[in-house]
Amino acid sequence: MILTVGLSGQATLTDVINEFNTGVEKLNNQEYENSIEHFNQVISLAEAVGDSALEMKANAEKQIPAAYYRQATVFMKRKQYDNAIPYLEKTVETAAHYGNNEEIAGKAGKYLPQLYLREGLKNTSGQNYEAALENFDKALALNENLYKAHHGKGMVFQAQDELDMMMEEYKLAKAGAEAKGDTKTIDQIDAAVNKYYNKIVQEEFEAVDPEEADYSYLIEAAENALEANPKNGRPYYYLAAAYNKMVEYDKAIENALKGVLYEKEAIWLSAINLELGTAYQNTVEYDKACETFKKVLEEPFASRAKKKMGNVPDCN
Repeated sequence: MILTVGLSGQATLTDVINEFNTGVEKLNNQEYENSIEHFNQVISLAEAVGDSALEMKANAEKQIPAAYYRQATVFMKRKQYDNAIPYLEKTVETAAHYGNNEEIAGKAGKYLPQLYLREGLKNTSGQNYEAALENFDKALALNENLYKAHHGKGMVFQAQDELDMMMEEYKLAKAGAEAKGDTKTIDQIDAAVNKYYNKIVQEEFEAVDPEEADYSYLIEAAENALEANPKNGRPYYYLAAAYNKMVEYDKAIENALKGVLYEKEAIWLSAINLELGTAYQNTVEYDKACETFKKVLEEPFASRAKKKMGNVPDCN
């Protein structure tokens, strides 16, 4: 309800009431920013008027956090989340400052971590990593259990090639995801870690000089990859290939067997089985070699396996 009082030429209670009424009118018209300006003016006028305006001042103070929150909800309904964030922040800030609207402040506080997370992910996609980390940290400051913010930070550090920080954040994210049974996030983290390390392992494999073969760097890189995720099938292929070249066939078999257990891609399964069959062939386990070579179905490995089968007794 809008109050009406006679006009006065100076800062009087009447001026305070009129200003408050204007603020309410703007609020009812969904002109939330304008209403906040008027309510702030009410507070200033009330302080000048004194004790007789204290009630109006308190009423204006109650309206300000609510107006900020209403403006935030307008933006959220429009999916303009970046615009909603500062109004939610002001909701929390002004409610704390005036000591009111605890319920509304609580609602705003629940929205903010998710919106910070959303903005952080958008920043990450846009390669604005500084802003991304700031938003992820804001989210975690409000909700330390928001493990997806750790996931986001891990993505940023991965893009920046900050290995230790990447793994620290992914570890925290994965622990949180496991506690919630969030297998999708767990799979995403494992895939990201695998991709990062597999690239390094492949580069080391390709860097081996065939004339002066030194596989120590490759083996170290593969072991680091498996320390990060023992269920990453790819490093086992490179280890099996290296140990076959080093004539350490038992180690080649050991790693290849683990590789076929964890590898998901058909072409890489063929690659691993080719190395496994080769190791069996060289340890004179011909039945196993023949059986394994027959599992190599993807090119360019299938034609190589077929050629090797010609040198395995009774392998048709």
